[in-house]
Amino acid sequence: MEFLPILIDGNKVYAGFWKRFWAAIADIAVWYPFAFIVYNLQSINIPAAMVASVIGLFFFSAYSIFLNLKYGGTLGKLAVGIRVTKPDGTKIGIREALLRSSVDIICATLYSGFHIYAITRVDPEAYLSAGFTERGIIVYSLYPNFSKYTNAISDVWYWSELIVLLLNKRKRALHDYIAGTVVINKEYA
Repeated sequence: MEFLPILIDGNKVYAGFWKRFWAAIADIAVWYPFAFIVYNLQSINIPAAMVASVIGLFFFSAYSIFLNLKYGGTLGKLAVGIRVTKPDGTKIGIREALLRSSVDIICATLYSGFHIYAITRVDPEAYLSAGFTERGIIVYSLYPNFSKYTNAISDVWYWSELIVLLLNKRKRALHDYIAGTVVINKEYA
C-alpha cells in the first residue's frame, strides 16, 4: 500500500484532529433538523415511533456511505476542506465506504433495535403524554439489560478511535485502518 508523503512543500497532507473535529460538528449541525423531524414523528404514535427509528437508521447509514463514496466526504468534511481517500490519494470505492462506516452502523443498528424493542413495551398513554426528556427516560428504562454492554463497547470504540487518531503520523482513526483509507486536505486528493 503506497501512502502519500506526510508533508508536501512543507504543508501537512493528512487532516489532523481539529479539522476532523470541526467536520464532525458540522455534520451534527446538518443532522440536527433531521433529528428534530424524527423526534416529532416519534411523538405521533407508537407505530410512527418505530418507523421513525428505522428511517433514522437508514439515513444515518446512507449519509456517510453515499457522501464518502460520491464526494470523498460528508458535508462536514467537505465544508472544512478534507477528503476521504485511499492511501495514495485516489477516490475510495463502495468497499472502503462501507467498511469505514461499518462499526458506526453496527452500533446504530443495535441502538435502533433496542429503541424499537423498548417502544413495543411502553405504555402508549404514558409515552405520548410525556415530553422529550421524559419520553427518553421512559423508553431507555425499557431497553434490554444487556444494552449497557453495548454502551460500554461503543464508548471504548470511540475513545480508541480518538487515541489512535492522535498517536499516528498519518492521523488515521481505527475506521481508516479497517477500510484502508486516509483523510487528507482536499488539495492533495
